[in-house]
Amino acid sequence: MKKLTSLIVVLILLTSCKKQIDQTAEKNQEAGKLNRIAAPNQFIGKNKSQAMVLGVFHFSNASMDSYKKKFSFNILEEKRQAELDTLIEKIAAYRPTKILIEVNRVKYDSIINSRFEHYLSNSYSIEDKSNEVYQIGFKLAKKLGHHKVYCSDATAEWFGVQLDWDNYDGEEYMKSRGQYLKANRYDYNAIYRMHDSLKTQQSLTDHLIMLNHPESRLKDHQAYLTGTILAGAGDNYLGADSVGKWYRRNLRIFANAYDLTDFENEERLLLIYGSGHVWQLRQFFMDSPDYDYVEPNDYLTE
Repeated sequence: MKKLTSLIVVLILLTSCKKQIDQTAEKNQEAGKLNRIAAPNQFIGKNKSQAMVLGVFHFSNASMDSYKKKFSFNILEEKRQAELDTLIEKIAAYRPTKILIEVNRVKYDSIINSRFEHYLSNSYSIEDKSNEVYQIGFKLAKKLGHHKVYCSDATAEWFGVQLDWDNYDGEEYMKSRGQYLKANRYDYNAIYRMHDSLKTQQSLTDHLIMLNHPESRLKDHQAYLTGTILAGAGDNYLGADSVGKWYRRNLRIFANAYDLTDFENEERLLLIYGSGHVWQLRQFFMDSPDYDYVEPNDYLTE
């Protein structure tokens, strides 16, 4: 009887130990799954693409930005054309597989690519076209043997507070809210004026090296976060909505870039955009699991 009792106790102990071992193994297996999910590279694509955003100033002085250009620049001059050749040679070393330009994708992609096809066949001249879309985008794409350029810009409709814009005085409104002095304690226009002036004194490559330096781009981005965003805080949030509209446009540009990327191949995207776009687009590419971001100055300074 004692032997039977001892045997039963042993069996119970063995069963209990096995159950504990199974539970521990199950927990370890689950923890392993969680660790794999938490691992930084878990969701990285097997063929990550590269992306570079080349920030430029608008050669044709379209004056679409809040700062209106005061210094003239003619990319079509012989001296500037020679500088442009140097710039294109440097960027070509990156060997982009697709060139994305600052033109509305939905409205103009077919129009622009019709022009590009004719440009390749020498039946469309860009000798009088100063816009960087033609002077950098078309020329670089032709040099690299591309058969297409990619319009990737997008509009971002206003979705914020509705005001009587014809009679709205932003300065007076911010003064009435006690926000004007705080919003203008940094003189960003002085930076814009300096850059505007330097483009006439520096070579094209040297000027773009300055514009594409991460510290320059951060300072430009900070203008939205120290001045623009403050307007209407605690009331109609006009400034925050304005910054949101800017983010919305850049997110749409990034969405276009993502849509145009073939992740089954080793893509190297080059986006040619006004330098004000660089900080946000750069951040989106750097935060994405599918891209390695390439600094343009790594090539411009070679």
